[in-house]
Amino acid sequence: MRLTTRLAAGALLAALVAVPTAAQAKPTSSKVRTQAVAADKSLHRVVSLTKRNRDAAAGKELRNYRRQLRGADTQLRRLRSSASISTTAGAATTYTRSARVVGTVANECADVLSTLVDDVGGNTQEGIANAIKACLLTRDRIVDVLTGLLDQVPEAAKPYIAQVISMLTAPGDEQVAGITGALGDTALPTDVAGILSQALEIATTAIDDTIAQLQGVLGTLPGPAAGIIQDVLTMVTDQLHMVTGMITDLFTNLFGGVPTGTGTGGLGGLFGSGGGLPGLNVLQGMFGNGFPFNLIPMNLPVQIPGFSFATR
Repeated sequence: MRLTTRLAAGALLAALVAVPTAAQAKPTSSKVRTQAVAADKSLHRVVSLTKRNRDAAAGKELRNYRRQLRGADTQLRRLRSSASISTTAGAATTYTRSARVVGTVANECADVLSTLVDDVGGNTQEGIANAIKACLLTRDRIVDVLTGLLDQVPEAAKPYIAQVISMLTAPGDEQVAGITGALGDTALPTDVAGILSQALEIATTAIDDTIAQLQGVLGTLPGPAAGIIQDVLTMVTDQLHMVTGMITDLFTNLFGGVPTGTGTGGLGGLFGSGGGLPGLNVLQGMFGNGFPFNLIPMNLPVQIPGFSFATR
């Protein structure tokens, strides 16, 4: 089985324990942590079962995992609603540390499951694709909330929040690589490929949105937090360029080369001539009715030959 992620025994649990020194006195919500640790253990079991070709059992454990991650996210939402995190640095840091735990688990989910999707079949394969999508949405919502807090909380809490934003956004290009790698398998069922293409859109749009959000708050931050956010902006901008290359490679692998030409937005050479679009229905089955416009769902920093029409 192909498994090239950072996942190793105890690695995520160690990451959940470790925190920057400035925040060590601020505890993680015990309810959030309990659910997150349970989810981490379930993810390890999904990997183990998949390695042993026990797809049905892996699918059942995956449902347990998703329930536990939803539980952790629900507890985090409750913490956000009940804590006066905009008035005290301690409450803000406690919430942020809890958010880091849930976001880390969600990140690991997307990293790990994208390597497993082509190793299973049937309902389990579809379940893994849906879990990737759900985990990305969870992580992105957490990053959005933390970014919104940067200009609301006391200055003492801002550097730690900035550090957590950096930690949670760092794996963005790895996740896109995992998803495009899975999409490159032409044997994927069309429904699974469609779900993964939605996950790809979520992952790439998140990179674009993060740049815009952080640019918006950068000028309002004190020195230490501003320096961290500037580093995050540089990192995410680099991710955007790398993602462009990954998507180009995906087209190359699927179609035997980046198409050029005229007519159908530069895709005329791919689909043939004579006014029809043979093969388009198959591709739309894989990538949705918006294909090819929906496959590059962000404002690309460079032009891809033959695909400039797909930027927006």
